[in-house]
Amino acid sequence: MDRVILIILTVVILLLITFGIGIYIVITRLYRQLRKREAEAIESIITAQERERATISREVHDNLGPMLSITQMQIGYLQEQTELVSQKELLTKIQNQLREAIRQCRNISHMISSEVNSAKSFQAVLREQAAFINEFGNIAIQLSVPENLPSIDPDKGTSLIRVFQELLVNTIRHAEATEVFIEIETNPEYLFFNYRDNGKGFQLKSVTTGLGIQNITKRIEIVDGRQVWNEQKVESGMNLQVMIPLHKISV
Repeated sequence: MDRVILIILTVVILLLITFGIGIYIVITRLYRQLRKREAEAIESIITAQERERATISREVHDNLGPMLSITQMQIGYLQEQTELVSQKELLTKIQNQLREAIRQCRNISHMISSEVNSAKSFQAVLREQAAFINEFGNIAIQLSVPENLPSIDPDKGTSLIRVFQELLVNTIRHAEATEVFIEIETNPEYLFFNYRDNGKGFQLKSVTTGLGIQNITKRIEIVDGRQVWNEQKVESGMNLQVMIPLHKISV
């Protein structure tokens, strides 16, 4: 009798273990499917964003920029025709404002149209962006990137460029920083990058609802990247450290 009970208990336990393993396998598969669908949805959003960026860049470059330049020439003609000092001063102010608007249009067009492709590597675009900000911005960027960086897939490389752009926009708009430090390193398995500024920093939980931070987070997650935001001291500036598997982004 005891032996029968023992056999029954053993069978029940084995059935429970089998059932538990089955549930675990089903949940794991569902989780992987959800992650895959989420990644596909994010990729679709990113693709749509890139198309929109290209459209905006063309509109700014082909339409808005020339219109502002023509207006600037017309203002210059009016300056030559008028003799009233007050009008000349007003037209000079308008000229200066137009000149700044044209400069901003060029900056916007340049920033949103930058992408990695077969003719321009990830590191080349990153250096170009840093040089552009150093020349026309109000902040100094110190960039460290190895010469022998592995070839990065154009789409993944462009997505990482957008991460740096979002970080720079956040620094320029909110951090009141004067310097940005960008360091990139690799080993046989991972790409590491460290972004930090000397601004006033922020509490991550207070800005996670912003589209900029969400875009940064999603673009890193989609390539299985790990990210650490340093928010120990608000006064110490912002610091983001990222580790990305090379096989997820390399050609």
